[in-house]
Amino acid sequence: MEDGVIDEADVAAGRPFANLPAGEVYVAPLEDRTDGRVIFDLVFYRGNKIEDLEVEFTAGTIRPIKATRGLEIVNQVLENSRGDKDKIGELGIGLNPEIEKVIGFGLLDEKVMGTAHLAIGDNRFMGGANDSDLHWDLVIQSPTIVAGKTLLMENGSLRV
Repeated sequence: MEDGVIDEADVAAGRPFANLPAGEVYVAPLEDRTDGRVIFDLVFYRGNKIEDLEVEFTAGTIRPIKATRGLEIVNQVLENSRGDKDKIGELGIGLNPEIEKVIGFGLLDEKVMGTAHLAIGDNRFMGGANDSDLHWDLVIQSPTIVAGKTLLMENGSLRV
């Protein structure tokens, strides 16, 4: 959880840092257990917009399928990154009610209330196994998330 406070538990876990503003919960998923398709409505990479990016995850590995705009950017990022660059690294949910819209700055975008994000690449800082020079948060603006049979979010609204 990113609560903006560095306490003894954070230091003991090897996370003596915090993002400000705070406002997300996140977890490193099992890197080889994610399967399915996702459409990210608006993603940014270094100020470049990528619209309607559709990807497929198979055993945790991402494969870009298509985008309305910017698919070549995604392919270049993956081609030019090293290590576990194409493995799922994070599932996060934005919880900050003061951040109202996605603007292209990842540290804010991932915290917008009612968003979710999947990251690809490095996740060792959160206890995961991926070692990469890439950690890229891909934001979904009004997600529906089901874990097992439990509805966690529906169209961007928390249900738990």
